[in-house]
Amino acid sequence: MKKILLLTLLSCATTASTWAQNNQPNTPRPQASAPAPSAASAAPQLAPQGTGKIAGVVLDSATSKPVEFATIALVNTTTGKTVDGTITDDRGRFSLNRIPNGTYKLNISFVGYETKEVKNLSLSAGNNELNLRIDLAPAQTRLQEVTVVGEKPLIEDKVDRLVYNAEKDITNTGGTAADVMQKVPSVSLDQDGNIQMRGSGNVRVLINGKPSTMMAGSVADALKQIPADVIKSVEVITSPSAKYDAEGTAGIINIITKKNGLQGVTGGVTLTGGTRASSGNANVSARKGKIGVNVMAGTHLFYNRGEINLNQVNYAGSLNEVRSTSTQTGTNKANGQFGFGQLGVEYDINDNNSLAAGIRMNSGQFKMRANQQSVSTGTFADESLLGMKNENERLSMDVNFDYTLRFKKPQQELTFLSLYSQTDQDNTVNNGFFSKNGAPRSLQRNTNDGLNQELTFQLDYAHPMPKNTLLEIGAKGILRDVSSDARYHTQNFQENRNYDSLNIFSYRQDVIASYLSYGFNLGKKTQLKFGARYEYTEVAGDFLKDEQNFTADYDNFIPNITLAYDLKQNHKLRASFTQRIQRPQLFFLNPYRQQQGRNVIVYGNPELDAELTDAYELNYSTFFKTTSLNVSAYMRVTDNAIESVSSSERGIDPGTNEEIDITSITFANIAKNKTYGMSFSGSTKPIPAWNINGNVNLYYVDLQSPTLANSGFMYNINVSSGYTFGKGISAQFSGGFNAPRVSLQGKFSSFSYHNLAIRKELFDKKGALSLGMDNPFREALTFDNSQYGRRPGNLFDLSTEVTQYNRGFRLTFEYRFGKLEQNRPPRRKKSIRNDDAKQGDGGGAGGVQ
Repeated sequence: MKKILLLTLLSCATTASTWAQNNQPNTPRPQASAPAPSAASAAPQLAPQGTGKIAGVVLDSATSKPVEFATIALVNTTTGKTVDGTITDDRGRFSLNRIPNGTYKLNISFVGYETKEVKNLSLSAGNNELNLRIDLAPAQTRLQEVTVVGEKPLIEDKVDRLVYNAEKDITNTGGTAADVMQKVPSVSLDQDGNIQMRGSGNVRVLINGKPSTMMAGSVADALKQIPADVIKSVEVITSPSAKYDAEGTAGIINIITKKNGLQGVTGGVTLTGGTRASSGNANVSARKGKIGVNVMAGTHLFYNRGEINLNQVNYAGSLNEVRSTSTQTGTNKANGQFGFGQLGVEYDINDNNSLAAGIRMNSGQFKMRANQQSVSTGTFADESLLGMKNENERLSMDVNFDYTLRFKKPQQELTFLSLYSQTDQDNTVNNGFFSKNGAPRSLQRNTNDGLNQELTFQLDYAHPMPKNTLLEIGAKGILRDVSSDARYHTQNFQENRNYDSLNIFSYRQDVIASYLSYGFNLGKKTQLKFGARYEYTEVAGDFLKDEQNFTADYDNFIPNITLAYDLKQNHKLRASFTQRIQRPQLFFLNPYRQQQGRNVIVYGNPELDAELTDAYELNYSTFFKTTSLNVSAYMRVTDNAIESVSSSERGIDPGTNEEIDITSITFANIAKNKTYGMSFSGSTKPIPAWNINGNVNLYYVDLQSPTLANSGFMYNINVSSGYTFGKGISAQFSGGFNAPRVSLQGKFSSFSYHNLAIRKELFDKKGALSLGMDNPFREALTFDNSQYGRRPGNLFDLSTEVTQYNRGFRLTFEYRFGKLEQNRPPRRKKSIRNDDAKQGDGGGAGGVQ
């Protein structure tokens, strides 16, 4: 099958390349997926009635990113009057049509940028079409030892996505990506650090537009491995187009790391010491002529402690008949050390051809020590002590190689992308069981060596079509291999016997996909973009026992449509429909049975099917003066949702070799999930020195399965505010609250957080000293979670109370060095986005630790 996938991709590449070469234009024409709306502020005084055309793209001169909603005014130089106008679309493009022959100038303006005037634009019978690239300089630009660009808002509405500019939030300094995610609009973290977007954990997390197998095990753990100091921004895409893998259920989160494409050498060092975490990071970027190199490296240490109380009641024939009870109380200490290194190289062969390659490595070590006291009554009465040692080591590597071919038409290009990603994870659990008086009962040692590999090839081609429209086509192949080697050893001191078993498992998943996307005008104020994606999936599971092996294949046709309407200047209405496939990854598939206490076992299900979700969204966005507002109503329907399933069953106590009640937690395609919600986000600056940003998400979830049902209203809120006092002193606050969240078999606790930071710039803004405070007004946070079983023979109630001591203080020193010279803005790079797979959220135990 892999040979067929690769041959298919090669065939697509040859076909697209041939088509592109044969369709090189004689006259450049701007690309546009949707034309720009008209601007009331640039209303024409004289309606043009000619055959001429002026089109182009407006870019930020420092970042080469498109400038959305820039005002374009066309002025007749003879009369001095404005004859036409428009504003740029989400890709910075504009088009003015039916212009009479003559001489004109363009005035381009937008808040935060210097107004630019393009003169001597002449249209005649022999030259009645002009295509322009216009670079707008930020209003506050300083290119000396370091570069300070125009002030960006903390949260930006990019029409098809929300962008959280993490580098502008000083409360992130010295933290990790998990700290950053708490402040991103429409995103929340649960008590275990698992990402939720609009109430759903079906979120694909990318790094610089690329997937990473480090996210396949546990996203919560992976986020701790990424320092906040290297994150530039976070993009939230709730309605992806057909270009993205299998569209989006909840959506896509793209973490963009800091990087510059300016000529010269620059770099920085960040050192943090704190009561809960310490870190050190460094980066150097260099660019000379056609070659650019970027290097990053760093390490992060964390340490924490907590408490847990678990109470379980098991029933016999009815809820009125208690068979047994179990209580576990204990404390735990956790510490870890993560390191990362990244190297990126870019080479511009010429103006039309460029290469990019990179390698990123992450290493991590996590240790947890816990002591628990267990008391059981009823049928299996017993008292015992449990000492747990859990060690997890992981090493991840991502290697990419990309090639881009640009043609004469603006932004017409062919890209070939490749990526190899691998994560090696070793997990060891040692459990020591003792009698109440301290006498040893047994020693249990469980190990799991897991390996996750992905090889991806992708081809994309964008071709501007007549009448200012754009056609995009592409093909992709993803080859995934997952393996798990689990070994169990129990030494029973009471019987003087040893027990050994093993579970070897491998899983292969191959995906081939192709897509087509097309956008065009429906009048002056309406834009339509539609597309479709076809995906074929082949999976195979290989177990130690041949009778457990399985194979399966399926295909999906994924439609996508977006309709945008400009109500009036700076007011936009957008409606979209899309689908998304969520394929389970290692976290959900791995059958390794990990004991998380005397009575709790968690394991994956290798026979899970992919989820298929229909997603609908209606979005309204506007901005005026210094305020922006975004309102969305959405609905998601999943027929075979993957949900955690808890069951109480009789098992063997490894310490006594006697029967006990054990709670098993795994995953199954057993639910129909309907989610209805609304989200509100906005930002404002009451005065230039003060900014306020906020997000509210309200939603209702209805979960139905053949035997269970649950539903409820939920919400989450986050807010941030910053103030600049002058003389290099600034302060920032951020906080949030998550309401209780329902699951198919219970409810998870509400929780909140708050952070404060004060920053003083030093050394003529080349350095800074920051004091960060995490939850300074609360020593600890307590989570009360509940789960239950209501099937005959599986009646139980389980409640857990988890206490996390999360108050922390940290002091951070930053220093930036180097001299930059603005040459030309770097080109916007394309990258692989494997966003089709449902990733581990680290929360399978439902809060049980």
